[in-house]
Amino acid sequence: MNENKVRFREVFVLAGAYIAYGVGASFGTGIALLQYHGSLGVWGILSQLISCVLTITLIYTVTKDCGKFAMHDMDSMFTHYCGPVLGKVFRWFTVLMLFLFTGTMFSGAATTLNESYGLPISVGTVIMLIAVVATVILGAKRLIDIIGNIAPIIMVVMLIICVYSLIFHSDSLSGGSDLLRESSEAIRITGNPVVAGVMEFGQIIVLTTGYLATVAAREGTSKKEAVVGNVSGESFLFLVKIMLIFTFVLNASTIVGSSVPVVTLGTSLGGWFGKLYALILELAVYTTATGMAWQVVINVCPETSKWYKPLCVLITVGAYVFTYLGPFGILMKFVNLLSSYAGILLIVCLLFTKFFRERKLLAETASDEQEV
Repeated sequence: MNENKVRFREVFVLAGAYIAYGVGASFGTGIALLQYHGSLGVWGILSQLISCVLTITLIYTVTKDCGKFAMHDMDSMFTHYCGPVLGKVFRWFTVLMLFLFTGTMFSGAATTLNESYGLPISVGTVIMLIAVVATVILGAKRLIDIIGNIAPIIMVVMLIICVYSLIFHSDSLSGGSDLLRESSEAIRITGNPVVAGVMEFGQIIVLTTGYLATVAAREGTSKKEAVVGNVSGESFLFLVKIMLIFTFVLNASTIVGSSVPVVTLGTSLGGWFGKLYALILELAVYTTATGMAWQVVINVCPETSKWYKPLCVLITVGAYVFTYLGPFGILMKFVNLLSSYAGILLIVCLLFTKFFRERKLLAETASDEQEV
């Protein structure tokens, strides 16, 4: 097909799938955004901007490289950027992180249902487990189509909460900023906005690069559609995050002490809306958990393998067991920090490849083609 072809519907689905992949329990509840950026007050705008610029650069670079160097899975991508040995280490570390994040999604879903509807946590995790297994078994193409069409629903409800909370805010910009900085020290990732932006980018690079490589191999999608779709998705997420940070600052006294700040803000629109958002948040968690669980499975065996479906069940049940190791907030902070530090090392490898190794790789590829 024409690799420069751009179809609006395909870009829309890919952008929606990227958004849905990134909108899970951490984003939907607002806890990760509060840990990395909101706890810095207005300085969180700067840290979020740094993270976004770095992330969009990463998405553009990796998506283009996937087509240029025929990287269609996590293994080939990490080998390209990190070499055969370190690439294997990063591949399996990323698979482990995706597995742990899947568990935190289950925990977040169960906690939300418990707080909003009084549903036992064990029941909530089983419901999410069944939904994720059923979707992952369908395979990559159906998965991207499903989660890509759910994303707009999630975003619309979050925007309603943001707009309402910005209009009927409880604090001033300076007062809310000071209150968040003082009261959020325990959950803050770092007090330096530059470091916060780089650390969130480190987390994103670990969790997203494998997804980008797999989407680049999507049947019927041109290289340009993959680039435009993924970049559009991240750009939209950035705008929503900036709006959320302002919302947190202007409503600091409302969300102080909450481990689910967006859900807390949602209840301000009325008890019924809070319950509605809890269901929407379940969709957000479902989309992210599904994408992550699928990546874990396909890195162990391909969809064509007879073991694919049994492995879907085994891995998601394993992630379910992980939820019993601690409460949602503790699990979330642990995997966020671990993936952020590993991501910084991966950034170094990527930069080294782009500036020093890539010319050699291109020359070797050209030489092999001439010999053939």
